[in-house]
Parts: sequence; C-alpha cells; structure tokens
Amino acid sequence: MNVNRDEIKQKIKDWFDLHSDEMIADLGRLIAVNSVRGQSEEGAPFGTGSRAVLSLAESMLKEHGFDVFVFEDMVITADLGPAPPVMGILAHLDIVAAGDGWDSDPFEMTVKDGKIYGRGATDNKGPSIAAMYALYCARDILPEMKNGVRVILGSAEETGLTDVAQYVKKITTPPNLFTPDATYPVTNVEKGRLAPVFSASWDKDTALPRIVSMTGGKTLNIVPDHAEAVIAGMEQSKAEDYCREFSAKTGVKMSVSQEDDMLKITAKGIATHAAMPEKGNNAQTALVEMLAAMPFAESKGFECIRALNRLFPHGDFLGKALGIEMSDEKSGKLTLNFGVMRFTEYEFAGNFDSRTPACADDMDLADIVHKALENEGITITSHTISQCHHTPEDSVFVQSLLRIFEEYTGEKGECLIMGGQTYVHGIKGGVAFGCGMPGVNNNVHGVNEFIEVSNLIDSAKMFTQVIADMCL
Repeated sequence: MNVNRDEIKQKIKDWFDLHSDEMIADLGRLIAVNSVRGQSEEGAPFGTGSRAVLSLAESMLKEHGFDVFVFEDMVITADLGPAPPVMGILAHLDIVAAGDGWDSDPFEMTVKDGKIYGRGATDNKGPSIAAMYALYCARDILPEMKNGVRVILGSAEETGLTDVAQYVKKITTPPNLFTPDATYPVTNVEKGRLAPVFSASWDKDTALPRIVSMTGGKTLNIVPDHAEAVIAGMEQSKAEDYCREFSAKTGVKMSVSQEDDMLKITAKGIATHAAMPEKGNNAQTALVEMLAAMPFAESKGFECIRALNRLFPHGDFLGKALGIEMSDEKSGKLTLNFGVMRFTEYEFAGNFDSRTPACADDMDLADIVHKALENEGITITSHTISQCHHTPEDSVFVQSLLRIFEEYTGEKGECLIMGGQTYVHGIKGGVAFGCGMPGVNNNVHGVNEFIEVSNLIDSAKMFTQVIADMCL
C-alpha cells in the first residue's frame, strides 16, 4: 500500500486539534483515582485503587468502541487491526504515594501555565492516555491496516512489575513493543541487576570505646543521604575532630551531638537513584569510612566496620574493591550502590544494588561477590539477579521511533542506555520511548508532578505515527 506520510501527519494533527481537550479531561479522570498499591483482595490483587483505575480505563476504551481483554484483574488490553498485532504500547496506571507538600490536590488535575499537575501526570497516567488516544486516532484516520496494534495497561509497575511478569507468561506480546515510561528519544539498553542481602554476627561487644549502632539508607535503590551512628567511650572533642576531617575529605557533612552518656554522629549526603550513584554522595559509605579510621577498641564489630570500608570504600560506585568493575561498549559501566545497613553490638545486615552491563551476563557475578564478602566474614543470605536487556539499534522498529522523534520535535534521535529497568525489561523487541522530554524534570515520584500539555499532545501524535509506520 502506498502511504503518503505527509498526509498522515496532517490528519494526525487535525484529529488532535479536535480531541486534545477531551484527552486532557480523561487524564483528569484517571488522576482522580488513588491507585497506590493496597491490600490484596479477591478480584483486586494489588488493592482496590489499582483495580479501580483499570476498571476506569476499561470503561473509557469501551466508550470509544473497543473490546477490552481483562487479564486476571492485573492488566487490560485493547487491539486495533488484524491479529496478531505487530506492535504494542505498554504503560501502567498505578502510582506511588503522593506524599505531602503539594501546591494543589495531587488527585485533582490542575492545569496551570501549560502544565498538567497531579500524581501520575507523567508516571504513567499521562502516557497511558496518550497511548489510548493514539489508538482512537489511528482507528479514525488511517486507511485499512495490514498489521495490528495492541495497547497494554498494567497496574503494578511501581511495586515489582508482577502484573506484566504474569501476563507475559501466558500471553504472547507483540514483536515490537515500547513503553512510554522513561525519556525520549529511545532507550534500547537496560542494564541487568544484582542485589544481594548479606549479614554477619558475633558475640556482643563490650570494650570501650566502641560503636554501639549504625543505621544507613532505607531503600535499596536510592543512594542514602542520611546515616547515623551511636558511639560510647569517646570524648566529644575527639569525635568532632574526626567529623571535621572527614566532612572535608568526603563532602558529606558530619556532626556530633550528646545522647545520654553516648555520642550520636550524623552524616548528611546527597540522594539519587541507584542507577546513577555518581550523581549523589553516599552518607552511609562516608560514615563507615570515618568510623573505620577512629580509635575504637579491637572487637569483632569494629573489624566488621573496617571490612565494610574495604569492600565499599566511599566514592567507589564502580565495584572496584569488590572485584566486579567492568564495562562494555554496548551497555556501559557496572555501577554499585551500598544502599542499606543496620549495625548493632552483635550483628550486621546490609545490601547493595548493582546495575550490570551485558558482559556481566557471561560470568557468575554473584559468585564473585559471594567470595569477596566471605573472605571478610560476611555471608550472602539471598540475592536478586537479572540480565541486561538489549534491542538492536538497527532494528526497523527502533529506527522508526528515532525518525518519528526527530520529525515531531526537531531534536536529534539517538539510543540511550538506562541503569534502571522498565516494563519491557526482558521482553524481546522491547524499548522505552518517552514520555519525558530531554532536560525536563517532571518531578516524577515527587511533589507537584506534572506533564507539559504540549508534551502530552505531541506524544500522542508520535504514538499514532508509530502505529501508521508499523501497521499500514
């Protein structure tokens, strides 16, 4: 079939000129549903909020004349064109908690200064609406399609991706699939992940001076910006001297305060996502480094602190000390974040989050880490591991996405590498395409999350163009 792309682009523009207000209003309907994961119930495996937003999206699709398939109350899908579909768009309708400090109600859409505010506006209800309206537009304006498209909407992306994991076990996904849950242009490489949990124990320490306790980060995949330790048997002036020295050395602010007959040391660093540890400053590793250098009495607990400093020295976010530093041209460098630790006078527990390149898939990375920790008397109790995900840049689908991005934005289209993982991780032919624009901070997972109106509309247009290019 001969397809005039200029005519198609004009039809897409004209259609969205008529329907953009309707699309924005429907986004407001989705934002109004608090779809944070809740208690599992019959018919609502991820809670009533997550199930309610799926039901709302289902009714919207049916209002526009689409048949909707409901998969185990976790995922809904809608198809257009001949089956089986050759391409798909995979988005999610669940959200993270709103939190406090918003300038407006996070569950009541606010449109101001060209921006749409509300929890999920960018992550990922806005992109979901863009995908749904691309389906509506494609049905209305495209000639008879020779290939089909499927929109897939999930409800547990924020809490482990178990919805789509179940879906792909039973349902074949289209061979070309994108998720609008990252940034433009195209992310075709998502690193793998190794996240072990490890611990050690010993008889209770009693010698002075000693470390009574230490706590670090709360979340595995966040560089900890706070850590604190309680110590006994040391003069405050001496502890303050160390705090000044190591604040200057590490860039992490250390301070001391009196707590009963003990001292409390607090470290304040800079948080960032574990996939980009170089952009933060790990308060936990800085505090461990300082404690390891202080004149505590010899003990099993103090030796554990010194071992942790050898294994995870401050500023080593490449895994050099563990012996796992590596990189490749396709997927970049391995990164590591020592994310959580709890230390007492008789035991220690912690974990780290490593984002791994493709070359790590050819070795037993967990075994290397196990031996390094075991040599220091620390035992791995469990670990999570996944391989690097890669869709070739030269595929017809990826090249089509890059071309469309350039045509609609005027910006250079290029493939990106991501340390994080999206819905398409592990799904053959999957990539991330939008919806975040390069250089724009949409406050995803933060207060006052927003999507620009122009970004939402342009994304819907691009998604429709993808359908045209792949399905006509």
